[in-house]
Amino acid sequence: MNHGTALLLDGMSLLFRAFYASAWTGSLRRTSNGIYTNAVYGFTRMMLQYAEMVQPSHLLVAWDVASRETLLRSQWYPDYKSNRMDPPQELVPQFSLVQEVTAAFGVPNLGVPGYEGDDVLGTLAERFVQAGQPVVIVSGDYDTLQLVSGQISVKIVKNGGKHEHYTPLRLRETRGITPDQVVDVKALQGDPSDCIPGCPGIGAKTAHKLIQEYGNLDQLFARLDTLPPRLRNKLTEHREQIYTSRRLATIFRDVPVELDMAQAVWAYERERVVAKFAELEFGKTALSWVGYASVG
Repeated sequence: MNHGTALLLDGMSLLFRAFYASAWTGSLRRTSNGIYTNAVYGFTRMMLQYAEMVQPSHLLVAWDVASRETLLRSQWYPDYKSNRMDPPQELVPQFSLVQEVTAAFGVPNLGVPGYEGDDVLGTLAERFVQAGQPVVIVSGDYDTLQLVSGQISVKIVKNGGKHEHYTPLRLRETRGITPDQVVDVKALQGDPSDCIPGCPGIGAKTAHKLIQEYGNLDQLFARLDTLPPRLRNKLTEHREQIYTSRRLATIFRDVPVELDMAQAVWAYERERVVAKFAELEFGKTALSWVGYASVG
């Protein structure tokens, strides 16, 4: 087995980012048959850029495959992600189209019903580490920072083709916390984007300060008597909600995802990729991504 770096991509996060990065211009790429491809095009470019950057031995993409209602977390907390709007009509057909493109590269598309893409990332990252391989995760979701370790780094994609690279040291320097504390901070402050309630009246600043001082939620609740009465009362009143929030925010690392690691080896047949690019009318610029600058 090749023991190089494994590159794991958060498919849905990158696809949405690719869609909106081009959608704001009001001019969406599509084929002569009217098939929208702007998100697929942007996603493919990002995938290849990070592959060039990381030079991985293995590459795979994790996807959300379940509706919100069928998620395990929604069974724990019915309001979980209940504020999510339907994706734009132009994006919906590209969910399957992008997986055709990644498949043309020989890249596995992985998802598990009931779980989210983050859970697949967490599970497979652990497997690669156990096999002796370092891991780089690429996502737009700061929740993935809880996966950072000595063997796992996370690149958070930003606008303009930039990213923030997180290691345990970088997380400590920029946020003052360890990877293990990421979830406890979120449990206190909540996350409106996912409808994770947290503790009313506690924002990011206070949440960070409390976890930095007390270490984790359990130690915080064990020492409530050291807190000012108003803060102590808030935490006491919302204790159950806070622990539910921590459960919702915690990425699974043991989901039943099947992968033969040999299937994720980063190697592809250029002719197969070129044929798919031609089908989607990606043009000469895209051909240059795979070493076909003079083709077409």
